Amino acid sequence: MKIWRNGLIVALLLGLSAAKGYSTSLPALPKLDLSSDFAGVSRQISEANAAAHAQPNDPEANGKLGMILDTYQQYAAAAICYRRAHQLAPTEFKWLYDLAYVEMKLGQYRRAVTHFRMVVKTHPDYMPAQLHLAGCLLYLHQLAESRAVYEEIVKKYPGNPEGFYGLGRTEAEQGDTKEAAAAFQKACELFPRYEAAHYALAMAYRTLGQAQKAKEQFAEYRANTVAVPPEVDPLRAAVQQLDQTPAHYLQRGLDLEQAGDLQGAIKAHLEAIKLDPNFVQPYINLIQLYARAGEYEKAEQEYRAAVRLNPHRSDCYYNYGVLMFDLKKYTEAETAFRRSIANNPYYAQAHNNLGALLEMQGHLHQALNEYRQAVQARPDYRLAHFHIGQILANQGDFKGAIQEFQKTLTLDDARTPTFLLVLGITYARAGDSQNAVTYLQKAEAEAAARHQTSVLASVNHILKEVENHSSSH
Repeated sequence: MKIWRNGLIVALLLGLSAAKGYSTSLPALPKLDLSSDFAGVSRQISEANAAAHAQPNDPEANGKLGMILDTYQQYAAAAICYRRAHQLAPTEFKWLYDLAYVEMKLGQYRRAVTHFRMVVKTHPDYMPAQLHLAGCLLYLHQLAESRAVYEEIVKKYPGNPEGFYGLGRTEAEQGDTKEAAAAFQKACELFPRYEAAHYALAMAYRTLGQAQKAKEQFAEYRANTVAVPPEVDPLRAAVQQLDQTPAHYLQRGLDLEQAGDLQGAIKAHLEAIKLDPNFVQPYINLIQLYARAGEYEKAEQEYRAAVRLNPHRSDCYYNYGVLMFDLKKYTEAETAFRRSIANNPYYAQAHNNLGALLEMQGHLHQALNEYRQAVQARPDYRLAHFHIGQILANQGDFKGAIQEFQKTLTLDDARTPTFLLVLGITYARAGDSQNAVTYLQKAEAEAAARHQTSVLASVNHILKEVENHSSSH
């Protein structure tokens, strides 16, 4: 009881101090460099700094300054402001969480662990805090506790790829490569473009002596540079929304595009360009955004601007190639895809689209070569496998076609019923009625579940033909 009473007395004194406006226990507000490449950022920091000095015992003013400094990676100064905010409002867990986060960014993992533990204890359902706690424990090589936290995460949130990736890392560190590979594989299934998980899985397969699988995962790793699962963290999102840099508006544009807000995405990209006219990525993204909006002249203008800034960007030529293809300017589209590949020989989508153009022209051998280069660069590229399968089936190589069509079934999405239908047809053409019926019935069920009436009608028609042919023999 003595320890509890002492703790209570300290808490009461802190509360009394804050209530009376005393700040003797608070660290001094940090001295800041207010200069920035962007006027809006300098103004933002200056205003928050002035507010914190005008109201030194206001937790919100201190915390808001911390958030803005945090936004621009001034983590040491942000930590001071968050510590002050937490001392002034000890029951407001967001300041403690943000303090732990910047301590983690500063490499102060022991301090971060202490504070993340406090957050998790009071808010056990805030998953981001659990993820960061587990990650910090892993950095400190406290593997048993880290693994236990990750196991709790994947149990409570089985759809979280970062939880499985972290679990795999702890298992790999403990020498359980087989279990690590299973966890990394699950992370990749949940987020197929997860760069770090593909690399970790490749290394696990290499350790297990599975050279071909390792090769495939290294290809996936190369194809998904800096691709990570989207962060779902409301407290960190509140910090990120304060960002007034071009990179922030670019990311905001990507997020709005993914959410289906095309005009909002365009506006955010234009804001990024307004802040930094030499930032090439927004121009490149606007090519396809304007194309999707039907504003083809603006799309072409963005392409020209991007090429002037950097004539070596493969994604610029790829987006322009898609624009030209949509406009049925196939010669220009082919030229663009070839330039994209010249700048990046591993650009799977460019190989695939070039293959489609060549196939349209009847150049099947060349088209097949492009499709094969697409799947070599990205082994899980279902559409390229589908195109290869179609060509092989039309050439009478049903065994090879079936192998390719099987590789389109790695995910369950809107394309799955069509892929199942084509696989069923190919089995029927190969004379294997049993497998034909099996896959056609699967296609029927998937199409019905997704209300794909046209696919369902095709499946029903072909299924009856196969069943009638099978019964007559």
